[in-house]
Amino acid sequence: MRPVNVLPMILAGGIGERLYPLTSNRAKPVVPFGGSFRILDFTLMNSVCSGFRRVHVLTQYHSQSLSRHLAARWGFLSNELGEYIELVPPKMRAATGVYQGTADAIFRNLELLDRERPDLVLVLSGDHVYRADYRRFIDLHLEREADITVLTDWAEAAQCSAFGIIATGPDGRITGFVEKPADPSPFAHDGRCLINLGVYCFRTEFLVQQIVADAKRKTSHDFGKNILPASLDRGGVFSCPLGAICPDRAPYWRDVGSIDSYFQANMDLLASPAPFDLTDPRWAPESTFHEWLPAQYSTEARIGDRVVEGRNIVSSGAQIERASVVNCVLSPRSKVGPGSELEECVLFAGAEVGEGARLRKVIVEENVRVSSGARIGFGDDSDRFTTSPGGVAVVSSSYRFSAEQESEAVAVR
Repeated sequence: MRPVNVLPMILAGGIGERLYPLTSNRAKPVVPFGGSFRILDFTLMNSVCSGFRRVHVLTQYHSQSLSRHLAARWGFLSNELGEYIELVPPKMRAATGVYQGTADAIFRNLELLDRERPDLVLVLSGDHVYRADYRRFIDLHLEREADITVLTDWAEAAQCSAFGIIATGPDGRITGFVEKPADPSPFAHDGRCLINLGVYCFRTEFLVQQIVADAKRKTSHDFGKNILPASLDRGGVFSCPLGAICPDRAPYWRDVGSIDSYFQANMDLLASPAPFDLTDPRWAPESTFHEWLPAQYSTEARIGDRVVEGRNIVSSGAQIERASVVNCVLSPRSKVGPGSELEECVLFAGAEVGEGARLRKVIVEENVRVSSGARIGFGDDSDRFTTSPGGVAVVSSSYRFSAEQESEAVAVR
């Protein structure tokens, strides 16, 4: 029996409006995460560690940032062995060059399926943080002779209005979809809902039939809104629990598509015990992946009049000079000046915090210098910085601290 030919296709083309301004100059999948990683790295590691080393990444906005990252981080794959991660820009088959939805992204790249002739297509998302063994996912799909298998997990009903909610029968067959209901409580069981994680395995012939039919209709051309509900009466659509294919002891999945969810996922790395560890248990001892890992250490610091205990993630080249830093993620080459106090902050690569600054729940973008003596994250920032509903302030690369602000801060000290 010949091996099953599987083609992974990663959807990485969203504009990332809810992550703005982090996505103003970069594609959403390459927003930094956990110090030394990018969001997309986790889906790519899932693919490579599952044995799939021919991957297509369907991009759209700020594709150059994706191209640079793939070349710098993922260039170890061997072309001689037929391994590659290929960046695929939108095809101009409509009045606008942008994809109209997730299903439209696949529809406009049908020639890839014609070229590769896969038996199965893995449709993956480039903006989720999780670990999964896609081989187990495919095995379950084949065992059930499914047309579509959807990765699912349970979540508290109060958090489910941003997700597609799924109903299943006792055999795991999906019997209903409700896309992002305003009130998820009617669909809850014991206070929780089964949600769609945006990871799909399709039988190729069935996928082509559904997206071609959808392209002829006036729809959102979206998998969750259109393709999956329409498929329930046309084929076998099944649920696969994340826990069944996760290599970790306890499964973890986060959609990091908003400032608050992104920030919380970074903070999750600092919990003790952490619900998600940057180290992947599938890595071989000599794997290049280990070189990506930042340092982690427990710390205690005086923040104002409080003594705070926590952990920090500190990447290569980061510098902390006689400062109080607790529950922070410091990316490569970031700097914290003397006398500064940082609590629950994320600094991107090359970010610098000046002497005596105080930051709380702040994200500082790449190569931004926060002026000496600055106070950010204490409730009076919305006129200067993008501030999330959860109170996270983002100091973007477009913001410039004036010389007057620097001078005033020095005078106050």
